[in-house]
Amino acid sequence: MKVRDIMRTNVVTVTEDTLVTDAKKIMDAHRIRRLPVMKKDKLVGLVTRHMLLEAAPSPATSLNIWEMHYLLSKMTVKEIMVKNPSTIPSGMLVEEALELGQEKGFGAFPVMDDGRLVGMVTESDIVRMMTRVLGVKEHQGVRIDIRSPSKEFGYLRGILDILDKNKALLLSMMTLPPSDDETDWLIALRVRADDIESIANELKSEGFNVTYAG
Repeated sequence: MKVRDIMRTNVVTVTEDTLVTDAKKIMDAHRIRRLPVMKKDKLVGLVTRHMLLEAAPSPATSLNIWEMHYLLSKMTVKEIMVKNPSTIPSGMLVEEALELGQEKGFGAFPVMDDGRLVGMVTESDIVRMMTRVLGVKEHQGVRIDIRSPSKEFGYLRGILDILDKNKALLLSMMTLPPSDDETDWLIALRVRADDIESIANELKSEGFNVTYAG
């Protein structure tokens, strides 16, 4: 799956001369936490809710409350935005975008194709996508966890045969490699079935190490 499959294309933007107070109102109205800053059709910055909340003129400590509010009312996003923010292309794989975000400590990326802003993708978008992929919102779905030694990992036909035999619908399957202090892979299945206990028992009888079913 690629970024274009989960990004938001109806991107709300502001210009450099947008007042900080107006940017806050825009974020509140659209329930968003980030605003790309545009100069004509070019992306020149990114402003976040945190930046807006932290915004204050540098000489504020020597000003009275009325002077400070006056300066804040005149402050524009250009004064506080991140200039030339990191961007990603719409064709990037979702997992690569997530890894890049974790590496740089970013919670979102403007999406650019051929120098044009085409979307915005955030950690929340990726979480929503994973929720759909894993079938978490399927009300009748239940989870089965199986531990498999590395040398045996890959023998999934037996698992699928048992699910087919029990007319269980496989909603999703996720595999996690062993961590440094483990030797087993984790196979996490989410299925829709009438009798999960019978499936779990049959898997166990066939030698699969079922560690959770429910």
